[in-house]
Amino acid sequence: MEGNGEYERILEEKLLAKAETLDRVELPKLKEAFKLFQTAFQGIHTVLLRKGVIQKDPYKFDLKISEVQTPPESPFAESEKNEQISVRLSQFDSYLDFLNGYYQFSVDFLTMGRVKRLINFTKYFNFLQFSETSNQLNTRCFAEVVGLVRKGTDPLSTGILGEGLLSLEKTSREIFQILKSLTLYHKERYKLDIRQLALAGLTLDRERVITHRDEALRSIKRKFSETMGDRPFYPELVEEVLAEDYSSDGPNLRDDILAQLQVKEEKKADSAQARNFKAIVLDGARVLAGAGYQLEEAIRKLRENSILLENQNRTFLGQMRKMIRRLFNPAEDNVVYQVEYSDPITAEHRREEIDFTRLSEEIARRARVLASMMARNSQSWQRLASAPEEQAYSFLVKGLEDLQRYYRRLSALDEHFKNEITDPEAKPRIRGIKVELATLKTSIIKANQKKHEYVAQKEEIEQMRRLGIRAETP
Repeated sequence: MEGNGEYERILEEKLLAKAETLDRVELPKLKEAFKLFQTAFQGIHTVLLRKGVIQKDPYKFDLKISEVQTPPESPFAESEKNEQISVRLSQFDSYLDFLNGYYQFSVDFLTMGRVKRLINFTKYFNFLQFSETSNQLNTRCFAEVVGLVRKGTDPLSTGILGEGLLSLEKTSREIFQILKSLTLYHKERYKLDIRQLALAGLTLDRERVITHRDEALRSIKRKFSETMGDRPFYPELVEEVLAEDYSSDGPNLRDDILAQLQVKEEKKADSAQARNFKAIVLDGARVLAGAGYQLEEAIRKLRENSILLENQNRTFLGQMRKMIRRLFNPAEDNVVYQVEYSDPITAEHRREEIDFTRLSEEIARRARVLASMMARNSQSWQRLASAPEEQAYSFLVKGLEDLQRYYRRLSALDEHFKNEITDPEAKPRIRGIKVELATLKTSIIKANQKKHEYVAQKEEIEQMRRLGIRAETP
């Protein structure tokens, strides 16, 4: 059709500008929104597990993920409700972890197919209308288990759930808005390719296109298969091209598309907002706070294992060992274990004597403090949030060091109990902490990333200062 060349030229310019803005501005925001979404979801998931209204998924680490998918949506019997919602929440958490760990937030990577997956995934639980009367089965069941805790008498848990749901609603809106913008780009890019490749060389009569739409689609589809390889054929988008290029309303449709693709002029970001170093530190602290429940669960299980081992050691030989230990340290009445572990840095095999009584009390106290910080309105979190930046950073560094130390000792104790408890009747009762250790390791990695991000940005400012470049800091 005459006049297409000019429109295609303008459209291509708009698409190039849109892609640049998406990659530079909007998709980094999408990445951050999904991280906040995961933090809020995991906070709620942790509370539900701690309260016992859902169960841990025993097959969580058997789930093999190569792409973001939605967990099952099929109906289930009332008697299976708790098991099914527990598994679906666990799988949703695993897919979120994969998304934030392995997805590239770029226009080229987030194709139309992946954008559709992300939309369906974000809608899996309807956080915009989160209710026990929801028409969506998964949303309704999720809301019901949340309601069990919110109707209780634990204000801390209720606060975490309420704050988490508000955050999920807010981030869901932001995610949908950016995905809508990305969808528009891919749709119009696809339609431009249709014009430049599939319609090139085709002679289509304006009136016949309108009156014999199916015939026109068949002709375009034949040319499409010749020129566009294995790309999927979307007839609804081809019909949009025909309406824009051949219908009487075409000029208005084109103007509307160009207006939607118009890149808004960016406002210059406030320097304090652009370099909010303390926010990075607080993000790391939130990650540490989320480890509280895992620490509590791990030490609870290991205490049960310790009882099994101590009962097993009530033999003559075991009592003799205890007596000899007390001869050398009469005041020592704590349970002490000699454990072995491999140093993660040097790979050197080391032996350590752990005062299990003291360690378990220390970890239990730290777990309670961290768990209390999950609610942003709690006194402990408010104190940290209002503290000077250096003090907040010191909290993050110290918390990381402690968590790494706890992880090493908990891992060693886990292996020690598995090896030392040999009583055939006691062995099946050993409580493993594989799930808790894996979650703690993830928390350490994520908190470390925030720490390094903070240090890198501070070093960048310092480097600019040395070079004589003035930079405003918050």
